[in-house]
Amino acid sequence: MDSAPPQASRRDMLVTGISTRLAAIAGAVLLALFLVNVAQIATRPITGGWIWVNDLSRLLVTWVIMIGASAAIGLREHLLVDFVVQRAPAAFRTVSALVVRALEVGIGFILLVSGAAVAMNRMDIQYIQLGIPTGYAYLAVPVLGLFMVLFGVLMSLQGQQPTDVAEGGEAK
Repeated sequence: MDSAPPQASRRDMLVTGISTRLAAIAGAVLLALFLVNVAQIATRPITGGWIWVNDLSRLLVTWVIMIGASAAIGLREHLLVDFVVQRAPAAFRTVSALVVRALEVGIGFILLVSGAAVAMNRMDIQYIQLGIPTGYAYLAVPVLGLFMVLFGVLMSLQGQQPTDVAEGGEAK
């Protein structure tokens, strides 16, 4: 007899909805980064290049990574989550899932608080070519921390229960 997969809770659906939107934002920013750099390459022979592209690329790469990591955590696609919980003995899977969740929330809180402090300190240092504060790039770190804490608190453990894993790492 087939057992139906557990019904997703409202909290899980909320996290999935937010995470899907974050993934779309990360994809859009990555596309913008790609297009700006392709345009830079294409126009370099004509205009001599745009010197501000390097600073903008650094800013956008930081945001792509942090927003993408936020989406991965919310969609349960982050490697650490699956690896640790699935490799735990069956009797300790719930405990290991709780420990992983507590670590996620703790690290998220550290990123939120410390990242905000660093971002505020960097607001006085500007990108040379863009003329905007480098703190805007560092703001991506507390944003990741915020989503780590939010998702860690909202996600139920039920949706994270792995299938049985054989000794070689294959699903049984």
